[in-house]
Amino acid sequence: MPVHVETSPPLAASTEQSFIAEMHKAYGIIDRVQKTWPAVIQLMRQLKPDLDSFQRIAIQDGLRQQFEVALYQGAVPHGMVPGLALMFAHNAVRYIQFVLANLGQSVVAYFLCKTVKSIYELGQMIMSGFMHAVFAAVIESMSRTTVDVNVYVRADETNFRLLCLTTPQDKGLLICF
Repeated sequence: MPVHVETSPPLAASTEQSFIAEMHKAYGIIDRVQKTWPAVIQLMRQLKPDLDSFQRIAIQDGLRQQFEVALYQGAVPHGMVPGLALMFAHNAVRYIQFVLANLGQSVVAYFLCKTVKSIYELGQMIMSGFMHAVFAAVIESMSRTTVDVNVYVRADETNFRLLCLTTPQDKGLLICF
């Protein structure tokens, strides 16, 4: 699911490139930690669809703590670490995975939603202001100035992804991202 991140005033091209590079670096660190750190592996194994909210929050908090340590060790800029660690932990317990970020008419961060519920959860993270707070903190730590950040998903992109989920297999649509 593409999530658009626009700023006002627009970021300098070099700052956008740095933002994208740091997001990819952070994701690489988190991906490696999820596969190699015993404490993280143990927490990830506890994830089950029927967890109550208390259990999910406890796992999320444990992951956030581990992710912060890993991001600091990986030399991610200190201003970015708390927000990114929280976002990656929040996403992990909701079966959402950051995939990549690219430049479009804005910065576009792509998230893989592994369940239908996770598509809803991603929407809630945007509507609640959670994603705005994370991206605003990350961008402001890089640009060293206050910017207005707008985070959104375009309706046509969401509808296309949902259509992919409702189309019978082997009956038409060939490409669903």
